[in-house]
Amino acid sequence: MQGEGRTRCLCCGDLILYGRPDRKFCSSTCKNRWHNRQKYPAQELVERRIIRILRRNHDILDRLIRLNIRSLDRITLMDMGYHPDYVTSYRKVGIKQLFTCFDIHYEQTPTRIKKIVRTSLEESADSKR
Repeated sequence: MQGEGRTRCLCCGDLILYGRPDRKFCSSTCKNRWHNRQKYPAQELVERRIIRILRRNHDILDRLIRLNIRSLDRITLMDMGYHPDYVTSYRKVGIKQLFTCFDIHYEQTPTRIKKIVRTSLEESADSKR
């Protein structure tokens, strides 16, 4: 009688061995995963991934500022989990490459990021006027 009348999980396909006979998911993790896939189209998932990377980059830069580190080797920074291709703003002034991750600005060379500083929201708003 084992497995009789039981169904498979809609998410992972495992046999549901316990609970109500009309149960659709084997765990709350599978239930959440399945509903998230239904709720968020592929584009939204990409956007959420990018925002997560940008937040992580910001957290790393913020930590460096709090530790009073204003320059760092790019390899070391990437070892910390930083993704240099994800920024909120980029501009080139002469030969300098200036990047922004939300409220934190820095200059990037082929091997280092330097001049890591935070600008207040008021300063950023003033510079756009």
